[in-house]
This record gives sequence, C-alpha cells and structure tokens, in this order.
Amino acid sequence: MEQTSQRGTIPRFLVSVVAIIFLSSLASEVLIAILQSYTGSVSGEVFLRTVILFLFAVPALTVALKRSSQAEWHLQRQLEQNREIQKQLTRTNIELEYNAAHDALTGLPNRLKLFSDLEQKTEVQEEFSVLSLDLDRFKTINDTMGHLSGDRFIKLVSIRLKQSLPAGTSLYRHGGDEFVVLSELPNDQITEVTEVILSVFKEPFEVEGTLLYTSSSIGISQFPGHGPDAAALVKYADKAMYEAKELGGGRAQLFTHPELDQSEKLMRIESDLRVALDTDQLTLHYQPVIELGTGRLEGFEALIRWQHPELGLVSPAEFIPMAERSSLIDDIGMWVLETACRQVADWHAADPSLRLAVNVSIRQFRNPQFPGVVRDVLQVTQFPADRLILEITESMMQDDADSRLVIGDIRSLGVKFAVDDFGTGYSSLSKLGFLPIDYLKIDRSFTAEMGTHAPMQSIVQTIIDMGRNLDVLLIAEGIEDVQQAELLKRGGCQLGQGYLFSRPIPPETIEHQYGLSSTTQEISNASPAQKAAADIPV
Repeated sequence: MEQTSQRGTIPRFLVSVVAIIFLSSLASEVLIAILQSYTGSVSGEVFLRTVILFLFAVPALTVALKRSSQAEWHLQRQLEQNREIQKQLTRTNIELEYNAAHDALTGLPNRLKLFSDLEQKTEVQEEFSVLSLDLDRFKTINDTMGHLSGDRFIKLVSIRLKQSLPAGTSLYRHGGDEFVVLSELPNDQITEVTEVILSVFKEPFEVEGTLLYTSSSIGISQFPGHGPDAAALVKYADKAMYEAKELGGGRAQLFTHPELDQSEKLMRIESDLRVALDTDQLTLHYQPVIELGTGRLEGFEALIRWQHPELGLVSPAEFIPMAERSSLIDDIGMWVLETACRQVADWHAADPSLRLAVNVSIRQFRNPQFPGVVRDVLQVTQFPADRLILEITESMMQDDADSRLVIGDIRSLGVKFAVDDFGTGYSSLSKLGFLPIDYLKIDRSFTAEMGTHAPMQSIVQTIIDMGRNLDVLLIAEGIEDVQQAELLKRGGCQLGQGYLFSRPIPPETIEHQYGLSSTTQEISNASPAQKAAADIPV
C-alpha cells in the first residue's frame, strides 16, 4: 500500500509542474500578444515570462507545502494514536493474563497458576512439597451467615495466611474454601510450615462483628516421592487432606500411599476388564471335588482368574461384580462355560466320569437367551450334559416361577443344578422343596466352625439331613483339615472340596497330578510292545 501511495504521489507532482509551466506559458503568450497589439513591440519578454511563471508557481508551491505540512501533522497524530492504542492493548493483555492467573476474591494465584508453576518446578527443582488446605466447618459458617460473609471470611483467611507463611512458600486459592501452599523448602522441614499454618487458626476471625473460629485440615504430598507431575501431586495432597478431615480435622497428614488406592484400582479394573478377554488375560483354575467316603476324584469346579499385566492377580470378588453391572458378564460367562467344557472334555479321554461345576451369575441366569447358550456350548464342545453342573446362589431363586422355568429348560438337556453357598442367602425352605435342583453346597463359613463350635456342627448336620430328605447330593466347601472331613463324612455328606485336598490349580498341574493328559491316556492304552518300543515300564 505504501509503494502504491508513493507511485501515485510522483505523477501528481509532475502533472502539477507541467500545469504550472503550461498555464504560465499560455498567460505569457496572451499578455505579450495584447501588448504587441497596443505597442507594436514588447521589450523584456524573458523577464515578463519569468514574472508570470513566478506568479503561477508561488501560490501553487505554497498550497503544496501547506498540504504537505498538514499530511505530516496527520501522520504524526496517527502514529501517536497508534502508540497509545498499543499501550492500551499491552495493559489490557497484562490485566487479562493477571486475571486469568489470579483469584478475583482474594487476589491470590489461582488453580491455573498453581498447575503452571508446579509443572515448571518439576522440571527444575529437586524437591518441594504441596500442601492442600481445607477450612473445617466452613459450610456451617457459609450457611449460617450467608455467602457474602463467607466471602469476607475467605478473604481474611487468605490475608492472614499470606502474612504468616515463611519465605520459600507460595499461597494459592484452589477454589471454594481450599488453599494450596507450594513449599520450596527442603521436604524434611515441612513440619515447620504446617505448624505455622495451623497456628494461623488459633485466633478467631471477625466478620461483621462476629468472632468466627475454625481450623484447617492439611494434606501433604512431596516431589519426587509422591508423583512425577502436577496432577498427581495435587491429587495425593487432596487425598491426604481428606484423610486428615476424617481423623477430626485441625491437623496435617502426609500422603503415605503413592500406590493405587482402592477406588483407583476399581476404576482401572473396570476399564481394563473390557480388553482382558481379547488379550488372553483371563484363565481358569480347577479345584478338585472329592468323594468323601472313598477319596475318589468326582470332578472339578472351574474358577476364573485374571492375571492383569500390571496389577497382578485380580480376585474374582473384585472384577465379577463389575462385570455383572454391565453386559460383560454374558461374554465372560460364555467364555468360562465353553473353555471349561472343552478342557474337561479332553480329560474325559482319561476319566469319562468326571463332572464339571461352573458358576452362573444372576445376570446370566435371568437372561432369556441363557438356556440356548448352554445348549450351543454343549453342542460345540461335545461335552456330555449329564456331567455338567451349573451353580446358582440362593438369591437367584426368589422368583420361583421364573427360576423353575429356566432350571427346567436347562435340566431338560440333562444338565444338573447346585445351590451354592447354601445357608448364607435368602432361600425359603418352602420354595427349595419345589425347585428341581440336584446338589446343595454347604458354605465354607459353616465348615470352618464345625470342629470348634458345637452348635455349628448341629447346623451342618441339619443341612445334610435336609438335603438327603430332598434327595439331593451334599457338597461341603472349604474343607481344610482331616477333622472337618471326618465329621462331614460321618454326618452323611457325600462330596467335599477345599485346601485339604487341593487349592484351585491350573489345568497343566491338574493333568500332572491326576494323570489326565491325553499323552497319559495314550500310554495307558498302548500295547506292551508299544510301551517297550517307547522304553516305558510295563
């Protein structure tokens, strides 16, 4: 644009010069012609032309200079206005940046500034501490005196804290009645800082003529031990602060558990469970079920295990309830049923009499498609239906009409049913008599107390007698010593499982301990000549 303006100025100047010369020349010719007509001749023609040119040029140049001066003045004024606008923009940007990084009520650096400063400190500092402060009983003050008084109280607290904190610390307002102190003092001096903070609240605060007493709960996290970044340090300081509140408030609490706490672990489990099936993290262990009278192996109960790549072995008690709250339990349940049926079907080559017990969740049991799922799994795995036992809990039998329908559909395939953890749920004995079940499993809590608590032995005997009268088999869970096994056997309980016999173990261990591998079966069926050729004792 500047070059265009300069290109436009030069032609205008040339036009002006040409116009002055042309007009002065024209005027000179006219005047000389007039003089010649009167006098016949004109002397000093050159002088006359010069004077006329001067008369034309001077006004034109005067106007040009005046316009140039005005243009220069306007330009100077525009430059001054531009500089003033630039100053105003700079001041506005500074104000906006300050407001964005500071709390409007207290003037303290805010949460945004806190995280920015913490991220910088983690890059340059070897150690520092983050203290999360929460005012105890502030809600009562706010609700009683109103929000305006609450704001004045917060402002008084911020002023007193700022005046009291030692050098090397910075105060931030995190929001509401929460403050954060960033201490750049050595971490082993943090007790001195907390003592100063707690002493701030020993004297009351006066708001509208009312003396207000409060205390502060302080949570402390430290870099680098409690976290590598701002988010982790603030989070753990908050957790420690809430722990201080639960202990009564008015105290400081150092965060001492940087590992995953229970809530974080549950959230992690719920998220990772969705990929566990696809990444072969789920496995099955099998616990032997023994015939108590003879010691013969009756079968196995399939128990799911989750080997998490980072959390290690996750208990079914932690992830099964999560799966039941979502549709995942249907997929997991089907995987367990099919995998277990395939595995025990292989072992049937060595022992066709083995039974398999599989737990069924309440969500699976109430799914209208469940009987069809069982039918399909039996067909795909070629597992004999009469060798399969589905274990349900007492709570699943509350709606006895629907329960009888589902159990009836599946039992028509030849599958057996067992009531798991019997005696700990909500079953009605009147309903129990009408449900088509095949096994009752005595809960481990009864088994554990049999040898030391005589009334418990009587209760177990009552359950056994009731089961025999209902013509169902009894399976005792949690047998851990010989005395328990003997009491159960004498009482008439037919089957049992527990650590006395074996804890749940992986299939390869089962095959080794019980001789159920396909290789073992092929060897047992081999002829003497084949065994001799393979250098196997006959």
